[in-house]
Amino acid sequence: MKKIVLLLLAVVAWSWNDEVSAQNIAAVKSRLATGKNPVSVVEQSDASMAVRTIEQKPKREKVTGYTILLLSDNSHQAREKAVAARDLFRDTFVGVNVEMYYESPSFYVTAGRYLTKEEAIIELWRFRSVFPKAIVQSRTLPITDFIEIPKPIRPEPPVEAVMADSVKVVKDVK
Repeated sequence: MKKIVLLLLAVVAWSWNDEVSAQNIAAVKSRLATGKNPVSVVEQSDASMAVRTIEQKPKREKVTGYTILLLSDNSHQAREKAVAARDLFRDTFVGVNVEMYYESPSFYVTAGRYLTKEEAIIELWRFRSVFPKAIVQSRTLPITDFIEIPKPIRPEPPVEAVMADSVKVVKDVK
């Protein structure tokens, strides 16, 4: 199951790339048929039908995943308790996604987003040191939550430029 989900995520990430998603069989055939060494492509009917079937399927936007339910409360002080639990979690477990939401008649505080129940259980034991009643819950989550888009690395300016800027600042101060 984990391999299927990872394969699905790879396919979705691949399809988001404009350059690759614009390709289709006809474009590949025409590109191969031109150039210095042209290649003639002969399609097998079963293979082309399978490819067309896959291309016509709607893209998945959601996946079944897991979160950890830290608090569920419908008392008169539910909002205050939920805000306190969210803030305590943010302070204790820095860097882990925490979410507070309201579904009538209760306030909920959940933490993390996991593809497998095993991942969620590992984190659950860590969170139970502060939230002893926390449980793992299954939820439908956006697939984009599990796709990391790398940020471009910004090159550092040359040393001379940095030194020139610092000298300029010193001159402005005098």
